Amino acid sequence: MILAIDAGNTRCKWALFDPKASVVAEGSWLNEALADSVLPACWQEAKRIVVSNVAGLVASRPLLTLFEQLKAPVHWVHASHAAAGVFNSYQPPEALGSDRWAGLIAAWQHYRAPCLVVSAGTALTVDMLGRHEQPSGGEFKGGTISPGFRLMHQALLQNTDGIRTLPGMWRTAPTNTGDALYTGISHAMAGSVLLQWQQMKTLPELDPAIVIPCVLTGGDAELLRQALVQAQADMPITIDASLVLRGLFYLERECL
Repeated sequence: MILAIDAGNTRCKWALFDPKASVVAEGSWLNEALADSVLPACWQEAKRIVVSNVAGLVASRPLLTLFEQLKAPVHWVHASHAAAGVFNSYQPPEALGSDRWAGLIAAWQHYRAPCLVVSAGTALTVDMLGRHEQPSGGEFKGGTISPGFRLMHQALLQNTDGIRTLPGMWRTAPTNTGDALYTGISHAMAGSVLLQWQQMKTLPELDPAIVIPCVLTGGDAELLRQALVQAQADMPITIDASLVLRGLFYLERECL
């Protein structure tokens, strides 16, 4: 069994995988509650542990306390030049977030074809996954980072005098501040994805006729999917809530 842990900026997610990549058990904690968490009994079944941590000490300290109760070796993932069939063009390669790296690897293992990998969480990352010159390989071609839904909302609350309300809902023509916030932020997120999708279609190595799917993950994936549908985005859209965790599994399996 491989235990995969994705410590993000807001939540710490985990999944226990069997050798066939099936999820045996899974769960999550808010980072603020991580220090008070109790070791899940099923973690004792893990033979290896693989971790992506972009939350820093707020996640690593309580996780290390939990790991002291286990005998399995722990692998803290960092991006590299190449792994699990994916080549990394980030400069330098190790500066790419470990969660983005794992998401790209999971997407390539699933599709084996160019796609857009989007994580809608605290931050919104939109990454282009294309083909490498090696026939069976994928390659991270580049991507963007921008604030996610809640960060954009917080920035407006903190830096404007006239906005002191929670977001409402999506509207074709918002007529109150709450709906205007929700719709405007949703449009900004969808626009970031659509612009990067258009950029990806111009990559010289891609056939212009190819259909480029969009893989969404993260806590606001469904919100973003709805925004893309409202924008009439002409792309296949899939939500994969366990994308990063599965990528971590593939990375660790490669080490066996």
